[in-house]
Amino acid sequence: MRRPRWIPGSALLCLALLAGCELFDTRGDVLPPEEIDYGAIDEIRFSEHVRPLLQQKAARLLGAEAGLDLTSWDGLIAGSDFGEVVIPFDSENSLLIELATKLDPPHPAQRGPDSLTTEEIAFLRRWIDEGARNDAGQVPYANATQLLYVANQDDASVSVIDMAANLVIRTVKLAELGFSADAKPHHTAVAPDGSRWYVSLIGEGTVLQFDRDNRLVGRADGFETPGMLAMHPDGDRLFVGRSLSAVDPPRSIGILDAETMALETLGIFFQKPHALRVSPDGRYVYTASLVTNGFATYDVAGDEIFLAGVDGPVEAYLQIAVAPDGSEMYVTGQQTGRLSVLDLTDPTRPARVATVNVAPQPWHPVLTPDGGALYVGNKSEDAVTVVDTATRTVVAEIEGPGLAQPHGAAVRADGRYVYISNNNAAGAYTPRYDFGDNARAGTVVVIDTETNAIVKVIEVEALAAGMNTAGG
Repeated sequence: MRRPRWIPGSALLCLALLAGCELFDTRGDVLPPEEIDYGAIDEIRFSEHVRPLLQQKAARLLGAEAGLDLTSWDGLIAGSDFGEVVIPFDSENSLLIELATKLDPPHPAQRGPDSLTTEEIAFLRRWIDEGARNDAGQVPYANATQLLYVANQDDASVSVIDMAANLVIRTVKLAELGFSADAKPHHTAVAPDGSRWYVSLIGEGTVLQFDRDNRLVGRADGFETPGMLAMHPDGDRLFVGRSLSAVDPPRSIGILDAETMALETLGIFFQKPHALRVSPDGRYVYTASLVTNGFATYDVAGDEIFLAGVDGPVEAYLQIAVAPDGSEMYVTGQQTGRLSVLDLTDPTRPARVATVNVAPQPWHPVLTPDGGALYVGNKSEDAVTVVDTATRTVVAEIEGPGLAQPHGAAVRADGRYVYISNNNAAGAYTPRYDFGDNARAGTVVVIDTETNAIVKVIEVEALAAGMNTAGG
């Protein structure tokens, strides 16, 4: 995991804090690190074994992490002002281990008598990979409920973000499950109750199903270039579109039984059905074409397909958002840089009533829960456009750290924060630390909807793409 490079205020705050913190457990029987045989420890206790290492040997490595508290397990797990320091079960991408092993040239704290030894680093790796537990055996964020799943397309992984803390709390590595480095996870979907989540793999022709504990529990194979995913609000069906990268995919979308992963296909009759969204009441599924201005509405109850279209230049419809009351549909036109507004008085025949010029290459749109504002990243502009849906006008354009080829979009259930994932395929965003392999680290930018200010940049893995949360 990589950290953002932008730094608020006093970078010495952490060091000042550490200077006054306890080095030993209050029980008085904690040995200094040099007296501990880390290879002989069977049961790791944070207070006895991990905390002394952090405070006496890792503090200098973490000195630039303002706001970090190393005096307790809770403080460590809460991370710094910039993000997480430890990702449970993932030492490889935990900042603590990366700082100890990857910096080039080495940090002064990586050398000398007070530096972490090879044995101590291996021990910290073990503690993290076993879940970074506290003395009571608790795993961080085991009960988190506001989860955002981010597909890292060039890393064959999915980052799980806790939207209450705005931290990465898990990494699901597909290679460890037998998938190739070219699996290309593209988009995610989440069951309404959060009990299951799904990811489409372009490179494998597969959609995977995971449980709440990130265990692979199901899969649907043989679907050519799966792209966008859309969960039915009842949680019983998952709809699957075709990837943007597909040259000439079948003219159909997939319908998956969300529990058994049994797959059916539904003929759409136009080329490259990519955009995909289910109406809030679950009655209709909308899809649109990348190469024509065609729309298809699937009446779920009646099991019927209805086709419609609009005149004008080819928009290359990329993704859809639907008003909470189902009255309007908003569709991004990749080729024209426009947002099309379609009236859904007759859901089987969407009728365009307005267009809003946003910026080049608008990607995934997301509405605030009340439907009053729409946020959309503009891929070629490294910016986010905010549209007032009542007046159909642009009310803000957001630029700033972390925005580098915006892609996915999501909103927290309370509407306070909007999340924009960023590919950073061209390396326009520079990570805070240079680890030699992270020049193209993806990001998730957190936007405060009250101020439209970027309040955090969460670094993830390469080419952060589609993402979703329960109810998204």
